[in-house]
Amino acid sequence: MPETRETFELLKNYVDQLPIGLVLFDSKKSIISWNKYAINILEIKEEDFKKNDLGLLKSQISEVLSSDKSFDKELIGLSKPLKARKVLAEDKNIILIISEAHQEAIGEMSHELRRPITNIKTLTESLLLGAKNDPETARKFLEQVNNEVDRLTRLINELINLSKIRSGKLSQEKKKISLKLKVDEAIKLLQGIADKNKIKIVNEVPEQYQIFADSEQIDHVIQNLIENALKYSPEGSIVNIKPGPVPGSFQVDDTGIGISDSEVPKIFDRFYRVDRTRAKGSSGLGLSIVKNVVDLHGGRIEVKSKQGNGSSFIIYLPID
Repeated sequence: MPETRETFELLKNYVDQLPIGLVLFDSKKSIISWNKYAINILEIKEEDFKKNDLGLLKSQISEVLSSDKSFDKELIGLSKPLKARKVLAEDKNIILIISEAHQEAIGEMSHELRRPITNIKTLTESLLLGAKNDPETARKFLEQVNNEVDRLTRLINELINLSKIRSGKLSQEKKKISLKLKVDEAIKLLQGIADKNKIKIVNEVPEQYQIFADSEQIDHVIQNLIENALKYSPEGSIVNIKPGPVPGSFQVDDTGIGISDSEVPKIFDRFYRVDRTRAKGSSGLGLSIVKNVVDLHGGRIEVKSKQGNGSSFIIYLPID
């Protein structure tokens, strides 16, 4: 059967892009694989990884690997503080996740990464055990593998975007932008999701309506707001995008499941979902990206929602 190591190597191009360190250990706690970020963040040479030499970090990492519990362990003795957490795979291999100490939600992140990797592993095991001999079953399983890879890719891209935004490494070039054009571009990208769920997206923004924003960053806001509305809306519903109540503002309205008053303050947290059972394909990162980009623009977000009656997300941006 394919092990976690084989799945890890299969997805190497993806895990190498993650803004967190990943080190894979076997059941005897020997290093068998890693991603590029782990080399940089742990300040260990690749040659030492190959020799299973963790240097000054050996005892600290050993404590994490040997513990019966999964917890965040602060790693000291490096140029910047780090924290590490282990995830035990079904085949007894161990994935060590390392992040900078200021990064939040490492537990949630490990869970989100583990799900698609586990699903891919299960599907490939089934194929190797005989499912590949049935062309129709093999096709369905490969489609599911492809969907899981797409899901992992989206998660990685969103993690990278959010990491850049939160670290302040993104430069801004604000200018007047046609909101209608930006919404049209977002609809084109998301039309497949809308069609699949029989949801109509309506762009009510006039041709002449403009906002003052960074073109690339505002794409993340518009796309994530529309995608969020699609994920929480029932079949046959409508998602509307239109100008907001004041110049430079805009809003996305849906007729989805709505949000309770108690949940509204939490929806911009990383990995938070209003209803995990109904969020179709959600990584839980989209609204966090929206909030961080809007904050970076000096703007604010207003949420109007009633459980069972949909939601309105109103974005207020400075007009110059």
